[in-house]
Amino acid sequence: MSKYSRELKCIIAKQYLDGTSSRYFAKQYSIPSRQIRYWAQVFAIHGTDSFLPTKHAASAQTKRKALNLMWTNKWSLTHTSAVLNLSSPGILSVWLKRFNELGIKGLKMRQKGRPSMKQHPQRTTKPDNEMTLEELKEELVYLRTENAVLK
Repeated sequence: MSKYSRELKCIIAKQYLDGTSSRYFAKQYSIPSRQIRYWAQVFAIHGTDSFLPTKHAASAQTKRKALNLMWTNKWSLTHTSAVLNLSSPGILSVWLKRFNELGIKGLKMRQKGRPSMKQHPQRTTKPDNEMTLEELKEELVYLRTENAVLK
């Protein structure tokens, strides 16, 4: 969820393009003037389709295409982000940094969150009448230690 609504972004961008100062909006809404200028740039390119939420994360191939678009056209991060309708130029900056450090592997999506627990193999138990005396003793020791841990 974004900090500012899509409607607010469109209204501010449209009024900025009509001639209102970005500093005026910066004071009125406590938004950085650079952010307002970026919204105006996106709105000028995409119009009413600006600031639509994305439903999926970009793949490594999409990120690479975005970087290639920037390099071939010699565009700035801000302009390329506006053309691609990204939420902020910082996203493209992170992609560029990861690509410079790790290559194409840096653009692949990383798994987030806590890793799942290891699955412990379950003990197979035979019926008591089929177990040998040694197996019964081992199971007794195991169950006693398990019981002690639970106390």
